Amino acid sequence: KNIALLFVLSSLWALHFSLVKLVEADNSPLTILVSLLAVLCALFFILLLFQNKLFKFTLKKSLFFAVAGMFAYIIPLSVEFVVAPKIEAGILTLIVSVVPVFTLIVIWIFRLLNVTIKLVIGTLSGLAGLLILFYGNNDNTSVSVWAVYALIIPLSYAFDAIFMEKFWPRNLDSTQVAFGESTASLIFVILLSIFYGNKYYDHFHWFTIPSFWILAFVTFIEVWLFFYILNKVGAVFVNLSSYLVMPAGFLWGFLIFGETFTFIKFISTLLIGISIFMIGNQQYRIKNIPIE
Repeated sequence: KNIALLFVLSSLWALHFSLVKLVEADNSPLTILVSLLAVLCALFFILLLFQNKLFKFTLKKSLFFAVAGMFAYIIPLSVEFVVAPKIEAGILTLIVSVVPVFTLIVIWIFRLLNVTIKLVIGTLSGLAGLLILFYGNNDNTSVSVWAVYALIIPLSYAFDAIFMEKFWPRNLDSTQVAFGESTASLIFVILLSIFYGNKYYDHFHWFTIPSFWILAFVTFIEVWLFFYILNKVGAVFVNLSSYLVMPAGFLWGFLIFGETFTFIKFISTLLIGISIFMIGNQQYRIKNIPIE
């Protein structure tokens, strides 16, 4: 059952990036963020209500949710909506799959983990795969520029993973944290959208687009399924999804947009796959200091 769910998770994660490309929200990423987070908040609230797990927001919890939500939703999703129409869905998926590499780089910078040979080789292999991917697009400089810009996404997810593992509140489960993150993020983007003068219709019109609803439900199931597997089996097992998401991303890119799998993509995928395999099989843990 867990292996089957892992394949489903990887497929949904890869499909997410194709759907982000499909909605073409690069001209108004803030408005679609408001609509998407509103749907996620509503669905997570219904789930918590059904499970009788609603909780009280305190100042410390709110601070935790605000920081985590910034790195988990606002920064990466904003960048995704901007860069997705400009690069292939398979390449975007490949770039985001290097989250474990960026996580280790940040951990080493802040001296949260001892350096080992396997982790060094894994990190260098992942970075080499990215460099080949970027230089392989030297016939299209704009694509390479947007691909470099997309590196903000895995970097943001890396900061989020480290922050959450370090300061996760003691009495909250994963679904509660997911709801708290999405709620704090929704409040922030609503205020930001008002500041930039966006109108009611700018947000509402996304609810009339079928591809938006597909994206919203896929994102919700993807997040919920990730936390479900994490609770049932643990982080080491769920990290295996990084191995599967790359071929799934290229497959969705081919099926939806007719993207081709080139030799450069193969070499990049191979190097990044080696990187994730070497890093993902290390059971490293950051000491948890609960914010509450």
